[in-house]
Amino acid sequence: MTFTLRQKCGGPLEGGGHIMEMDDECKKHTLALWNYLCLHQPLEKSDVIIGLGCHDRRVAERAATLFLEGWAPWLLFTGDLGYQTKGVLQHPEAQVFLEIALDLGVPRERILLEMKATNTGENILFSYQVLKDNHVPVDRVILVQQPFMERRVLATFLRQWPGDQANTHAIVTSPRIDLAQYTHPTGGTASDFIGCMLDVFKRILDYPKKGFQVEQEISLEP
Repeated sequence: MTFTLRQKCGGPLEGGGHIMEMDDECKKHTLALWNYLCLHQPLEKSDVIIGLGCHDRRVAERAATLFLEGWAPWLLFTGDLGYQTKGVLQHPEAQVFLEIALDLGVPRERILLEMKATNTGENILFSYQVLKDNHVPVDRVILVQQPFMERRVLATFLRQWPGDQANTHAIVTSPRIDLAQYTHPTGGTASDFIGCMLDVFKRILDYPKKGFQVEQEISLEP
């Protein structure tokens, strides 16, 4: 799978490099990887919605929409400037997400911020501490990130969450976008997007050995 995508779909595509301009073989393997990385978990009423910072404003929009729909009484945004946003954003990810949520009508007093995290593990660790410091229950948590980050976020949560995991229920969700609609948020080509997904997949393979995530079953058949 990884070899096929790297070798067959590694170059820039013509016409702006949209996913749907791939040949059939590339689309088949890219869809298999996308489907593996996405979890499609059903939502449940929770104590807090945690929006994990990134360069895709649709994550903040999804988290804010879930709050406005009543899925949780608290909204927390986490993130300083990380690998993908340093030099791209002028302010911490959490602050950028805050402004998006306020524009959508989320009351400021229902939003908590964590602005030190620079990676997914820190997003989880530091968010827990902010919630505890503000006496917000953490029995049920909704985590929001990009679609292809869902599996990695859950695997990280299950390793890094400091609370009582046996009694904490976590759901991971993302903007409701399928592969055909998805374009790289920074305007890159389809090969950029494939490279990003492969980097996420590599971390799913490598990070359990480093103690950053729990093991995940690998199933990537097209």
